[in-house]
Amino acid sequence: MTAPRFAGVRTTNPKYEELAPKWSRCSDCVDGQDNIRGKREAYLPKLTDESEVEYTARLKRSDFFNGTWRTIAGLTGMAFRSPPNIEVPSAITPLLADVTLAGTSLDKLAKGLVEDMLEFGAFGLMVDQPELPEGVAAITMAVAERRGLRPMIQYYPIESVINWRYGKIANVWQLVMVVLKEDADIAEDQFSHKVETHYRVLDLDGAGAYRQRVFRIDDNGKDEQVGADIYPTLNGEPLRTLPFKIVGALEEPPLLDLVDANIAHYQVNADYRHGLHFTGLPTAVVSGYQKTDGEALYIGSTSAWVFPDPSARATFLEFTGQGLTELREAIKNIEQRMAVLGARMIADETSNVETLGATQIKRAGENSILSAIVIEVGEAIEWALRLFAQLAGADGKVSYQINRDFNPAGLDAQQLTALVGAVQAGQISDSEFFDLMRRHDVIEASKTFDEHQAEVDMQGMPKPVVPAVTPVAA
Repeated sequence: MTAPRFAGVRTTNPKYEELAPKWSRCSDCVDGQDNIRGKREAYLPKLTDESEVEYTARLKRSDFFNGTWRTIAGLTGMAFRSPPNIEVPSAITPLLADVTLAGTSLDKLAKGLVEDMLEFGAFGLMVDQPELPEGVAAITMAVAERRGLRPMIQYYPIESVINWRYGKIANVWQLVMVVLKEDADIAEDQFSHKVETHYRVLDLDGAGAYRQRVFRIDDNGKDEQVGADIYPTLNGEPLRTLPFKIVGALEEPPLLDLVDANIAHYQVNADYRHGLHFTGLPTAVVSGYQKTDGEALYIGSTSAWVFPDPSARATFLEFTGQGLTELREAIKNIEQRMAVLGARMIADETSNVETLGATQIKRAGENSILSAIVIEVGEAIEWALRLFAQLAGADGKVSYQINRDFNPAGLDAQQLTALVGAVQAGQISDSEFFDLMRRHDVIEASKTFDEHQAEVDMQGMPKPVVPAVTPVAA
């Protein structure tokens, strides 16, 4: 079903409409089993003439193996196995413990951004600063910090960046308009609130000054501005560019093939579990005997069936076909394919060798997809920190670089594929995986298991919440 077209602030970019279904598949897989089951027939179609009761029972028997999130968590762990290299003015160093003004540190934000690049291939990043009190042109950093008026970095999942436009300013193409879809909590009384969809518009006005406007949809379905226009300033002057960046390529998500394989695995596994349900236990078959009213035949070591007709027969009907074996093999093949697709994220993309199994993974990983992702995320954070420092009135060098040395030393592509598969399937314990990664220099040798567990969830727990705002997808 095609989403309705809207005019005004709800208008979506054509590229957004093209990519939104793919982003949705990726998000559904990452969110896990409850979400996949909740989408019902979107991922597990009904069988011919299957009743609602039968379908619901089959759905409950169908488990979802979340290889997608396990892969994202594993790749992110590789990228952050050693701390990023960061250099900022000393004045803003204390602010990095909470760059969002919502309790998110720069390190946690960076990990979330890498996860989002792996999941969607893009995200939005904005540097903002609350308005100064009326009549106040500038205040000291100490006062700004005390009043919560200091700069902040806000992350937006790409699903909430619904529209954008680029234009040429000073002979340079740059973002001149972006529309962000957000959830706003509206208090109804002392104890309850409602959630209302707002649209935050960042653009340049007729004079070329950066402004923010917020809209809601009124009861008649019309755009209604909430509050006045906001004009953030830098050193008392309006900004001439948008402090917002769309990071990443607006194209197919990097793990989309893995996501689709994960969904296929879910469907084939559902067929296999459905088959086991009906064929796993033998069924008694009696011929040549007519039961009397109310008579029951019991099965067990303490029960015996004695029939007056010597020609009566009792046998067991057992499944002996190859259908379930073929389904089991299909499941194994998909799992192997998922492992290969995960391992490809850190394989050298410039190699002339055709098969991944014959490719020697380069330790530096400079040509891998994961490397390209961490480079782009690092550059985006560096851009944000530079503007963050300017808004805070802090001078000095700004540099941010995420580790690009991902690969276990001495492991070739086939071994790496097997390792990724084991992580996806949960076939090795926390301590075993930790020891293996430490032996191969993926985890710092001085780090203890407890310290590592505190930083990285080795079992693919639910994705941590990163946003400082609460944006939603269309």
